[in-house]
Amino acid sequence: MTAKKFLQSSALALLLVIFCMLASYAAEPASAPIKVAILPFNMHTPAQLMYLQDGIRDMLASRLGWEGKVQVLDRTAVDQATRGMKSDISAEDAQRIGRTLKADYVVYGSLTAIGQAISIDARMAPLAGQGEPLSFSSQTKTLDDVVPQINQIAQEINQKVFARPGEKSQTARAEEDSASTRNPEFLVPTTMLPGEKISYLNPNFVEVTPEGSLRQPGIWKSQDFSGGIVGMDIGDIDGDGRTELVMITQNKVMVYRKEGAGLRALATYNGSTTDRFLWVSLLDINRDGRAEIFVTNLRTGTGVRPTPSEIQHNEPNYGTEFLASFVLNFSGSKLEVLCDKLGYFFNTVEFPKRGKILLGQQKGDSALGAFQPEIYEMQLRGNSLTPLVQVHLPSRCNIFNFARADLKKDGSEETVFIDTFNHLLILNAAGDQIWKSDRKFGCTTNAFEAKVEDLRFNDIDYYAIPSPILVTDLNHDGIPEIVANRTLDIVSSFLPQGLKFYDRSEIVSLSWDQLGLVENWKTREVNGMVTAIRVGDLNNDGSEQLVISLVLAKDYMKIWQSKSTIFSYTLSSGPAKATTKQQ
Repeated sequence: MTAKKFLQSSALALLLVIFCMLASYAAEPASAPIKVAILPFNMHTPAQLMYLQDGIRDMLASRLGWEGKVQVLDRTAVDQATRGMKSDISAEDAQRIGRTLKADYVVYGSLTAIGQAISIDARMAPLAGQGEPLSFSSQTKTLDDVVPQINQIAQEINQKVFARPGEKSQTARAEEDSASTRNPEFLVPTTMLPGEKISYLNPNFVEVTPEGSLRQPGIWKSQDFSGGIVGMDIGDIDGDGRTELVMITQNKVMVYRKEGAGLRALATYNGSTTDRFLWVSLLDINRDGRAEIFVTNLRTGTGVRPTPSEIQHNEPNYGTEFLASFVLNFSGSKLEVLCDKLGYFFNTVEFPKRGKILLGQQKGDSALGAFQPEIYEMQLRGNSLTPLVQVHLPSRCNIFNFARADLKKDGSEETVFIDTFNHLLILNAAGDQIWKSDRKFGCTTNAFEAKVEDLRFNDIDYYAIPSPILVTDLNHDGIPEIVANRTLDIVSSFLPQGLKFYDRSEIVSLSWDQLGLVENWKTREVNGMVTAIRVGDLNNDGSEQLVISLVLAKDYMKIWQSKSTIFSYTLSSGPAKATTKQQ
């Protein structure tokens, strides 16, 4: 063999070896990512914290996923595998479910709430015999600390199990960031005012609103509703010992019960297109253990004069509004009319020596104003409501704008009411004014025609029904508290009727201190128009909540076309024992 042929043969052999090696590498499969199944955590918490179960899984999934390295299994498949579990998921259950899903690791655990403290226990178990499950536990003092602790657990898993580079604790990362950006010319602390704090995001940011205040555990908000909620009350309308919420919009009555994080619809009653619902109150007037629903309704005349038996004490003409109120019972899953076509405004008011009673008042005429002067205690007779006795109150009171209470604890009753200019006033037992606010309370645009001065020039007065005044004792110290909605807007004071709007307010508590009313507490600013305030056990957990209906629209001249919501504040005052007097 010549040298040339030898070199050619050697080169060919070398090419064959390289080709085989490349083919071998190409045939070798790429390393498959590690599969992790995150199971639902066992929740030993109140119902209102159940949303954390999904939140924990979302946070862990987003932090453990690592492209090409770690694959978090689809939640739908995991939920399918855990469906039907009637008790907490045990370690044996978790490993069995993980093997069914063909996972390499399974993450499971529990979350336990003890008062405001939260205990988090997580486990990560290998499913191929690589060792014992790893445990990750954490204790938090408040709900605000849950998210940072879940982040910490995910970082520890990434470090210890997957050896993921760049994983450092939040504290270490913050210290490094601070050191790397430390420049005396730009650091904020040298110019900070007393009491200011640095944001954890960057040492050059001054914290204005603490991060924890954005997720306050003491407040709950419902889903949004179509239409402006102009009236709302709470009580037991089916006799099962649980509290229901009844709300009204323009021509709809809706019953809800709080379940989990939202409100579940139980029943709806639809009025006609000529109806305009103004107010709703609850009271067990026939003492059968179920509260009846009293709806004040204004109906537009159609040109056909109803008979006296159809409309009591009304003289409707075409195009005018007349009272056609009604009473509903909740039976089974339906709202049934107990009596209707009633010519009265209705409201339930609690008197210190009488308890809660139903009041009725007739509508005034175009010359008199919004109301007839007489206010009656109403009684149910068969399928009709009739006046029982006249209730004597100061002349400026109507059934919507007052509450009665012994504010001074001296055995005499004071009258708390909101006047036509939305000032809060206190009258003593003799009817003399002893206090008046310099700010406005209870402002709404839930109005109806009151007095016609000159129809040719559209010179018409309107009466706007204020949001309720509550007199209660939320902290059980024996001192009555007036709880009311205080309006923050002052621009609307100078606007004519029909153009007013109220989109900023706060709920305040006031008590008498021998010289006048003093402020106990107030909520943060509420954006929207508060239309009703109630106190009761909406959560059905034995404790009280302050429940509020809120219209969210900016254009309050179109209140019926707006959006609304219900929200509540948890009251840490123990079991619901306080007697609440509601306007």
